[in-house]
Amino acid sequence: MTTTPADPLVSGLIADAKLVARYGRYGVFKDSSLFAAIGNAEKLPDATASQPEVVNLQTVFNDCSGTVPFATLAALRSGWSPGDMSRRTALATYFLVALSVLFMVVTGRLTYIYNKGVAINSELIEIDNDDFSARFGQAIRQVWATKKQLSSASPEQPSNTDLTLLKDAYYSSEDRLHALDQRFSSLVRRAQGFMTEDAQFPIWGMQWLYCKVYSTSKPEPPGQFSQQGAINLFCGQASEVGKSSPGEGSKELPNQPDAYCEQIKAAKTKPIDPESAPRGPTDVNADFDEATRSLQCDGVITIAPNSIYTLTAQIKTLSEVLSPYALWILPAFYGALGAIMFHMRMILNPLLPNPPLSRLIHRIALGALAGMVLAWFVTPGSKLGDSVSGIGFSLFTFAFLFGFSLDIFFTILDQFVSMSVAGIKKFGSSTVA
Repeated sequence: MTTTPADPLVSGLIADAKLVARYGRYGVFKDSSLFAAIGNAEKLPDATASQPEVVNLQTVFNDCSGTVPFATLAALRSGWSPGDMSRRTALATYFLVALSVLFMVVTGRLTYIYNKGVAINSELIEIDNDDFSARFGQAIRQVWATKKQLSSASPEQPSNTDLTLLKDAYYSSEDRLHALDQRFSSLVRRAQGFMTEDAQFPIWGMQWLYCKVYSTSKPEPPGQFSQQGAINLFCGQASEVGKSSPGEGSKELPNQPDAYCEQIKAAKTKPIDPESAPRGPTDVNADFDEATRSLQCDGVITIAPNSIYTLTAQIKTLSEVLSPYALWILPAFYGALGAIMFHMRMILNPLLPNPPLSRLIHRIALGALAGMVLAWFVTPGSKLGDSVSGIGFSLFTFAFLFGFSLDIFFTILDQFVSMSVAGIKKFGSSTVA
């Protein structure tokens, strides 16, 4: 026959020991020492904390703390039992699964956006290193010179072989120029689209929600252009692109006006009088400008050489757009995803209680913060606007690992604090000669 001890400390110890003993029925403990200690303590007629049986029960109970942590004991006190399949537990599990899937989709989408920006930035750096502006201008001069040779050689009726070689040279140089033009213009369109749409609205529905909140149908007064007008223009263009086919919504670079191109075509149809042709020295700059405008009207090129530097400088702001993704957003999401994976692993074990919502949110927030702090420690020189294209999956992988195991992160922080304190003590101490 067991009796209830009058000492509340002893009665509480026996109650907790019984909870842990019931938990141990699922094969947690290797021996039955806890069961024997509970039986010896309950046989005492008036148990006190100083009696050997109670002291032995406390010792055995403390040895069980490595197998049954305090979080499990707290869950047992609240009525949880291993293998709990209540409705509340099922709903919590479904919520965590849905949250993990959402985080995986969002993290994958943000990673795709970041990789897309890094690819555009790498192509831009390659163009800068290749001295693209000089190559583009040289290609224009070569096409224009070959075209002049071809037009001047036609009336003289050269041999068929020479005329064929001259035509091949012209078409080859024109193809190279057109390829350079298409490469750069495609890069400009992709960079502008990335900075104005992909990077600012990376998640599906963000652009639609932004336009719904900030866009208005009120027209702008003539001659004025405010921030609200820019928002309305952007949302109006996005809406037209959504209604049209994908090819109709692509941004094109400005070309020559139609009136000038009509004049060029009319001048080509007029017969050339050899006696009235200029025979003096040719203005090189004027000849280059004429070649550029003529090739633009013919559709060979779509950009002007003097605008390459301006367009390149505009695209270089891409690094400023990528910096938040590399230093803040993606490390935080990978750290939070690691924290969610840690809790999902715990749920797979039926002997572990599901964490409450408050602890789940707290750990996710700590995982996100650990990923951001890791990014700041690993890349202290990568500030906003600097080159961040080198930051990649090595940093994101460590952010995920730190979010999954916060103990490693706090251990590193504690060691860093200890080293800092030791350094400060050495700095403050002075030796007297």
